[in-house]
Amino acid sequence: MKKPALLVTLFLASLLSYSQKDKVYTSLEEALKNPADVFILALNNKKLTEIPESIFSLTHLTALDLAGNKLSAVPDKIMQLKNLSELNLSNNKFNSLPESVTQLVSLTELDLSNNNCSFLPGTITNLSNLKILYFNNNKIASFPDFLSKLSNLSEIYLYGNIINTIPESISKLSNLTEIGLGGNLLSALPESMSSLTRLKYLALSYNSFTVIPNCIVKLNNLTVLDLNGNKLTALPESIGKLSRLAELYLESNKLTTLPESITQLEGLTTINIKENPAIKLSPAVKNFIEDIKM
Repeated sequence: MKKPALLVTLFLASLLSYSQKDKVYTSLEEALKNPADVFILALNNKKLTEIPESIFSLTHLTALDLAGNKLSAVPDKIMQLKNLSELNLSNNKFNSLPESVTQLVSLTELDLSNNNCSFLPGTITNLSNLKILYFNNNKIASFPDFLSKLSNLSEIYLYGNIINTIPESISKLSNLTEIGLGGNLLSALPESMSSLTRLKYLALSYNSFTVIPNCIVKLNNLTVLDLNGNKLTALPESIGKLSRLAELYLESNKLTTLPESITQLEGLTTINIKENPAIKLSPAVKNFIEDIKM
């Protein structure tokens, strides 16, 4: 049986270990003094044009933030960071996802937003543990079929690209809970998306939808639906089937009315119908919306 004093010592050691793992180092010089204690390194906005080689000696790193620099390449030595699970390369000068990054098989979160990437390489499927992918504000023209192989993906954000179609294969991403596709060129969605039963958040703002795709009203767990800035003239009666919907954004469309079935959305806490100048609401719908805003 362990003595109380020993238990206290072990408990304090455990706390210290956790606190070390949570510490964010913002100076490479400081980090290199105690490399074994460095788990999180944030060198964002340091005007770096290349990644300092000394970083690759920090083999305990689990999170590396290099956002807001002037990077355009990632050396192969990054593969020495075998424990790396989070990598932020947003706001740099990348033209594509570096091949070296696709070898970081422990990655669970990757951010390459705000670069100049025009495609996703097939080798991204090496990242079989990836759960969260940010690729906002690039120049991606298509949602590649091979992304469906990343079966652990739970969140994918592709805001501000030039995507005009979503493949049927998206249905294979059965763990998806959040999809951000705002600011693209979409006007339709594949019917197969209705099988994404875990989906809670769907952002389709500022696309070219004239009608709500039928697959959306079959997403029974959806809690947030953002359709701001499209060309919708009406909502289907079936919108009332989204029983878990809490937030509905319809600003800046061409709506002329809302269906009575919208009053069936008893969990709705937020609805935005601003900038729909021609909209006319029935008394029941008007009262329903006013009750939400109170």
